[in-house]
Amino acid sequence: MIVTCPSCSTRYLVDPAAIGPDGRRVKCARCGHLWRESAVEPVAAPAPVPPEPQPVLVGPAGTQAPPPPPSAMGHITNLPVVIKPRRRDGPAVGVALAVLLIGGLAGVGYFARDSIVRFWPPAIRLYDTIGVPVAEPVETGALGRGLVLQDLEVRRVAAGSGQQVVVTGRVENRALLTRPVPPIEVRLLDASRTVVARMPLVVTAERLAPDQSVQVAATVEMVPEAATRLEIGARTSTGP
Repeated sequence: MIVTCPSCSTRYLVDPAAIGPDGRRVKCARCGHLWRESAVEPVAAPAPVPPEPQPVLVGPAGTQAPPPPPSAMGHITNLPVVIKPRRRDGPAVGVALAVLLIGGLAGVGYFARDSIVRFWPPAIRLYDTIGVPVAEPVETGALGRGLVLQDLEVRRVAAGSGQQVVVTGRVENRALLTRPVPPIEVRLLDASRTVVARMPLVVTAERLAPDQSVQVAATVEMVPEAATRLEIGARTSTGP
């Protein structure tokens, strides 16, 4: 049975036989308070209780036994044990792993961007959208990267006492990104590959989207007699 001191509320685990059927005076080993503890209703076959420190029992003759040491059960409580919830760090760990994974993929995507574009050319559009420079896997011709002259036609036309050279064709963008169209010119060269005349090609578009093309044309009205060759390319000079 459990005996509680009325003064300090210290509780003791006591063998009911020590109290007896008529009750008994007991003394608190902690504060020294004396009180009479009543007997409890007998219970059938109580489980054996290991020896515990007992409160001081005062006999009929007033003799007093030495007090036992304070019991470890002196602060018994009937409150339920508070179980701390387990720390749930699963979401935090998941977020950290996701951040590391995304960071790793971003690093690979940045430093290996040229290889990625060579393997999968459409990826260059993504890099262009986010402003990351990347080498486009296309050839660089006379008009710049990805721009080529198509359906080029050169004709000599009689004009009075001389001849004119009429050039027509189109510029096509074979790159994967939109490209600016540079100023284009027709150059006439002599036998030593010196430019003896030049004429700008008329271009009606400043930029070409992928797979887009634009018509170009030029007429060289005064063809020098020394001219033996013709070439077309981006404008490089304003000289003859």
